[in-house]
Amino acid sequence: MIFKRCLVNFTDARFFKTLLMDESQNKDEKNRSSFGKLLSNPLIKADSKTVQYSGLGITLVVTILIFFWIGRWLDGQFNTNAVFTLILSFVGFAAGFYGFYLNVKKLTEEEKKDNSKFKKS
Repeated sequence: MIFKRCLVNFTDARFFKTLLMDESQNKDEKNRSSFGKLLSNPLIKADSKTVQYSGLGITLVVTILIFFWIGRWLDGQFNTNAVFTLILSFVGFAAGFYGFYLNVKKLTEEEKKDNSKFKKS
């Protein structure tokens, strides 16, 4: 019962606010809302190919760097001379490149499905 009363009061307040506003305030509010929509829309869509392909390079670099830093930390813990750093850097490169290859393969397959130029007649 209290929830319904609060809901009614809230909707009534919004209703009366819109009734009491004059036209200039209403236009200003519409302009602000369209400006807010402009700012809230992304410039590049997340599903665009540019974003997907640029993310591949970033993923490759981050993977290599993570394995490199783990190797540096292990070398510090076991007091070795860059043994773990070299090994884990190569492992990170292999893992990152494998993930890069799989993602490029997936993206090109999706593009072949979407693009009619690749379809056989």
